[in-house]
Amino acid sequence: MTETSVLIIGGGISGLSTAWWLAQQGISVEVWEADDLPGGKIRTTSEAGYTTERAAGLLVNFRNEIDQMIQQAGLSYSKRLRDETLNRYVVHNSELTQVPMLMPALLASPLWSLSAKFRLMTEIMIPRSHQEDETVSAFIKRRLGREILDTAIDPFVSGTLASDPDLAEARSVLPRLKALEKRYGSLTMGMLINRVLKRRRANKAETFSFSGGMSELIHALADTPGVTLRCGMQVESLMKNQDYWQVTACNAGIQHQISVPHLVMSTPADIASGLLKTIDESLSRLLSEIEYVPIAVLHLGIESSRINHPLDGTGFLVSRNNRLNFNGNLWMSRLFPERAPSQNTLLTTYLGGVRHPEQIDKSDEQLTAQVLSGLKPLFGINGSENYIRIDRHEKGLPLYHGQYQARLEKIESRLKRLPGLHLNANYQNGVSVRERIFQGHRLAQTIAVTLKPGERDLRQEQPFVLAHYQAVMNSEHS
Repeated sequence: MTETSVLIIGGGISGLSTAWWLAQQGISVEVWEADDLPGGKIRTTSEAGYTTERAAGLLVNFRNEIDQMIQQAGLSYSKRLRDETLNRYVVHNSELTQVPMLMPALLASPLWSLSAKFRLMTEIMIPRSHQEDETVSAFIKRRLGREILDTAIDPFVSGTLASDPDLAEARSVLPRLKALEKRYGSLTMGMLINRVLKRRRANKAETFSFSGGMSELIHALADTPGVTLRCGMQVESLMKNQDYWQVTACNAGIQHQISVPHLVMSTPADIASGLLKTIDESLSRLLSEIEYVPIAVLHLGIESSRINHPLDGTGFLVSRNNRLNFNGNLWMSRLFPERAPSQNTLLTTYLGGVRHPEQIDKSDEQLTAQVLSGLKPLFGINGSENYIRIDRHEKGLPLYHGQYQARLEKIESRLKRLPGLHLNANYQNGVSVRERIFQGHRLAQTIAVTLKPGERDLRQEQPFVLAHYQAVMNSEHS
């Protein structure tokens, strides 16, 4: 195809991955990004010998599609795998406490009382529930008990997703755990079956980044043959013209216009809402109701000799019962040693979210002092930092609060009235880099079937992925 068949508004990971999948099928596609650079919040910075990430710092993958993309995009040589033997920690009773990943260690862990461990062992006897809009807190308390919620699940939901487990919808935030209950009636039963199925999976679950950081993935997707990327494109209006979507944008005072049969909007919900207001008022209103929370990312470089802790893990999360004013901390140079100069350590702290939204408004000095005051007693830090970088995102992550799936179903219902219009952004089906690439694959296949009616649908039923209880602790920030 010589003429552009698909226009994607938004050059973040959702838009670029959709474009990549389309290009693999010979479909011409343009990506219009408002910023001067592609990638959205994903951006790697290298300075003073430190390599930092504005948002997602790694990718946790168990999907064949992501393996396929990495290989075909020529990124296999650049993959940097995380050491899977590293521990996971939470702050418990003001101390760093290891989170057990296997049942024997779980039963010996000081994280939970004897009654909590007994409650966990009897989970298989808990009857399943058919309540669809159950909150994370209600779901976990019902199946695993209050202590598991407070020490394991709450830190994940509030720390990596910036959400409130009392408000977040379980089937939106913990879809695999909800699916275990629905299919097997028990998380324990699902875990046991997973042990068998895991040996048969073709792809191995792994966590990784790239030698040049996550921006290397963005650049590879943006440079894909068949994908035309235009940055600095401020979209001004949309119009449906028979079987085509007409889009008008302005770049450096010059107006651009294009007509395409398929339009993909990979922008934040509020931007999509504004552009669609004259197209479908109901759809615009549904999108406007999606909430976002602010997030700040603080990077600290410290001489390793000044840290009195082995840093033998990936980092730690913070449960709501602790007084720390941040949500978690990744030991980035332990995950990927090349991220810091020799004899130095890079610590990345995440602040804000539902728990502490006010943090983003504090000065750099205030945030740095606040984080150091929390880290020093945990790590035994003596001395000051030699590197500081702070990245702020006013609209950091969408909140999957309330009856979120019902809202998405209403959005899909409205989209059916607008042929050729598609939405693909992190307010749908997961915020992780993995899920954004996977959703891009699904959408690209849907569009390809429409543009190439003579070819069969390439979508395949994905293998049912089962999760261990603590698998949620192994998630990347997005």
